[in-house]
Amino acid sequence: MNKITFSIACFFVWLTVFAQNKTANDYVPPYTSEVFFGTNMGYFPGWTDEDLATISKGDPAKNVEGIGSETLRPALFGHFLEKWGYEARIDAFKYYQSIGIKDIVCFIGEPSEEQRERTIYCDETGPSNHYRNLYEPIWDNGENGTPVNDKNDFALYVYKTVSLYKDYVKIWEIWNEPDLADRDFKGHSLAPPGTSGSWWDNNPDPCEYKMRAPVFHYIRTLRIAYEVIKSVQPEGLVATGGVGYPSFMDAVCRNTDNPEDGSVTSDYQLQGGAYFDVLSFHCYPHIDGSLKKWNMSKFKHDLFRHTDKAAQGVVDAKNRFKKVLHTYGYDGNKYPKKHWILTEVNIPRKSFNDQLGSDEAQRNFTIKSMVLAKRENIRQYHIYNLAEASPHDMQVNLTEFNTMGVYKSLLNVPKYKMTLTDGGIAYKTAAQLLGGMQYDYDKSASMGLHSKIDGGVFSDDLGRSVMVVWAKTSKDNSEEASAEYTLPAAWNSPRMSIAEWDYGKTKKLKAVDTDIISLSASPIFILASDVQNTSRAYAPLEVMQNISEQEITIHYMVEKPAFIDLDIINKNGKRIKSVLDQKEVNLGRQSLQVSKKAIPSGVYFVRLIIADKVITERIVVQ
Repeated sequence: MNKITFSIACFFVWLTVFAQNKTANDYVPPYTSEVFFGTNMGYFPGWTDEDLATISKGDPAKNVEGIGSETLRPALFGHFLEKWGYEARIDAFKYYQSIGIKDIVCFIGEPSEEQRERTIYCDETGPSNHYRNLYEPIWDNGENGTPVNDKNDFALYVYKTVSLYKDYVKIWEIWNEPDLADRDFKGHSLAPPGTSGSWWDNNPDPCEYKMRAPVFHYIRTLRIAYEVIKSVQPEGLVATGGVGYPSFMDAVCRNTDNPEDGSVTSDYQLQGGAYFDVLSFHCYPHIDGSLKKWNMSKFKHDLFRHTDKAAQGVVDAKNRFKKVLHTYGYDGNKYPKKHWILTEVNIPRKSFNDQLGSDEAQRNFTIKSMVLAKRENIRQYHIYNLAEASPHDMQVNLTEFNTMGVYKSLLNVPKYKMTLTDGGIAYKTAAQLLGGMQYDYDKSASMGLHSKIDGGVFSDDLGRSVMVVWAKTSKDNSEEASAEYTLPAAWNSPRMSIAEWDYGKTKKLKAVDTDIISLSASPIFILASDVQNTSRAYAPLEVMQNISEQEITIHYMVEKPAFIDLDIINKNGKRIKSVLDQKEVNLGRQSLQVSKKAIPSGVYFVRLIIADKVITERIVVQ
């Protein structure tokens, strides 16, 4: 399909989708994947994005195990693509797909200097950080070979980016931390309703936060992104940038993109909630107020610097945003519910300003927050960050964010010779043992937990289950906790074993020889003898694909004797290629390669039929 034909096709898709003004007030596409664990990639000189993806997911072809991440959170900044070309990251995104990375969430924004708006809304901080010409019409009559109005710089950037990367990205995050209150010296972002200057009652002052422009302009970017993305990739999901303040989301939901005052008019009929499917939020409980509560009688804060309170802070943060969404009707009744993703989360492994932070606390928090994220159906959990800052930065500019990393600094480290932090080992353990698993509400309810114990049960489609359990912390500035847990009768089996927090490094399992287990604040995983293979590398079906090559590698698991069918089908379910037809295969993990020759370009699915289960994985043929 040539460029003009493609552009016309996209234009007619837009007409179909938006002729009736369909928005997220009418329909939010389903999100069918289980909860995925991912990482923020960061930037580390000497390491390519492909290298970083390799040590995150793992790549057997390179003999790199990685940490078992299932997804990633890269960026496609406007200033980068304008300088290096919009196709500059295609090979990297193809590589992510080839090693099994799925449902990528990609944040976009950040104009080049040429594209940046020059209007000054705050004399103290200079021009807006938005794109220029936001209020030019989004669409035109197809001039210049695109359906968007090329004079609207943001619309053109989104159209070009999504057109090229739509086969690799599931969720588009609109700007990163648009509500970052970097100059909010009076605390208006955190002030409660009714307080002078509070963002709950007053629109954020452009001087107080990152975007340096009225909040209506951010709503405008959501609207532009939503309309353009849905025209090019109807099944794609549009997300807020990783936000931190519910008061900002209240401002987004109560205003339109009307540049005058955010009011509803014939040209600006819908408020901001109509223009996103997913709420992406960030949570750093050691600094966001989760671990303290004002005590009026003492006239000071009571402190709760321990990891169960910190992990609960993730849930509390979601609930604060959820309350805002429900206020504006996004509760599944008036309007469809939104999906949730947590795109930055962690606590430091060192204490700063007397805040929560230590190696032990970081590893405990990591596992507990991953468990609670699955329990809360937060569809993606992205640890911050893939690696810590350089030793030099740790010495001269030491902040808590420098001590958050799955790996220690990668600076001057030979490729693939990286070292995991304790928090990274804990992440790897949870990702490998819970990857592909869903929170099992029924089995979790039967665990018989009491007030001093927390945890849950996770199960997969193969009938396997993993229990995670720990003694809850309760003392300020302490990770000491203990409790006795009696296993339910169904779990009292000689085939049960225990993996501790460092299983991702040691691979050691301990047999369960009693039905009463002594717990500490460090979570343990109780599993059947074969469940240690539940990492994504041993999923029921996995396709390893490099789009530029002519073969795909298919891995599949056979748990019991069966005849299987393995096909390549199109979007309509029509079989394009039969790979295995009622073939009896050996037990265990099987692998084979399939040629893509004679298959026309397009999107297809590898379909595995085994016993009464049907499993599919998406592929792209070019």
